[in-house]
Amino acid sequence: MRVALLSLIAPVTGDSGGAGGALGGASPILPRGLMRLGGHTLARHQLAIALALGCDRVIVVAPGGLDGLLPLQHAAESAGALFHRVSGAHGIMGLVSAQDEVIALGDGVLAWPDLAQELLATPTVLVQPVEQGVAAGFERLDFNYASAGAMRFPGRLVERLSELPGDVEPFACLQRIALQGGVPQRSVPDEVIAQGRWNLLHNEREIQAVEPDWISHHLFEDGALQPSEWLAGQVVRLAGPALLEAGSGGTVVAMAAGVLAALGLVAGGFGALTLGLLLVALAWLGFACASMFGRFERRSLRLPRPRLAPAVTYRWIVDGVLLALLGLAHGERTYVAALFEPLMLLGLIRLVPAVVANRKAAWMEDRALLALVLSLLSLFGLLRNGVAVLAVALLLGGIIMAGRQNRLTST
Repeated sequence: MRVALLSLIAPVTGDSGGAGGALGGASPILPRGLMRLGGHTLARHQLAIALALGCDRVIVVAPGGLDGLLPLQHAAESAGALFHRVSGAHGIMGLVSAQDEVIALGDGVLAWPDLAQELLATPTVLVQPVEQGVAAGFERLDFNYASAGAMRFPGRLVERLSELPGDVEPFACLQRIALQGGVPQRSVPDEVIAQGRWNLLHNEREIQAVEPDWISHHLFEDGALQPSEWLAGQVVRLAGPALLEAGSGGTVVAMAAGVLAALGLVAGGFGALTLGLLLVALAWLGFACASMFGRFERRSLRLPRPRLAPAVTYRWIVDGVLLALLGLAHGERTYVAALFEPLMLLGLIRLVPAVVANRKAAWMEDRALLALVLSLLSLFGLLRNGVAVLAVALLLGGIIMAGRQNRLTST
């Protein structure tokens, strides 16, 4: 069995120095691990790393009177892991067998998840140069190295805690035991430290300093971005922290986008097609923001799927509203005739990017851009013919791009 060991002992401090102390004394008002980053506690982000590394059991070392662990327990158990809370070092021993592997993360350590998975793939004690490590608040190990606040070691070493008092700080002691037991050291790459992708956070000021980069890292994926996706990313970077801290995140944004789409449909029903299309453009931007929130949560917490509706659902909603609005633009014609051209346009917008591997083709899927173009056509009284012209242009553009793509692949 693979066991995760998390600590919620060291208190939030007003400066950036000092390592966590022992368990003795009064319980801290707020441990570092319960500070929130991107709407979730540092301990929840550490749990995501542990679960991604295949941990089946989670042990949290925390003072007896500490509240706020229930969400962490629910997250661990919903992922199929066993959850245990202990108040001291000796409580760990009965939960780890000699055959187990232990993955331990120190108080307040924030690591980029993909990086942590790579560095902790094998048994190791992660270290860094002593100057930068001690300056960041990590424990000094020897003349050359400081701790990096993470390690993976055999479970048989946990038994050595019985030789120590019960009020010692478990991570620091197990780190020494692991090094004495022959677990190899591994240095965190210098560029990782320089880029701020491995941190020890002591207070809210340090949380706020790393939060923008943390959010940006988990928002954007490889590949071409639609203009509305880029704009949504900037909105989430600015307003995201406040919404995430409030606990609403993308849910409120998705609901607001749904209201805008409904208002657009109502406006079109009363003959204000230009206004309706503009509202649809705003609705798509809102849905893009909600998708960004879902992407952030999925990637930062290593979730198998987002908790919000998938982007394909938002796409169907907006396409349905656009189809209705464009059908209303042909009010005197039969329903079949009125919907034919809009159906061809929306169908080609879905089809061409799916069959053409071209970065520019991704722009065709941008419903906000489409709705803005349609609103301009409506404003100048060109909507009916404009839909047909756009459909033909998409068809010809798709044929040309597909032909170029075939020539490239054949050569």
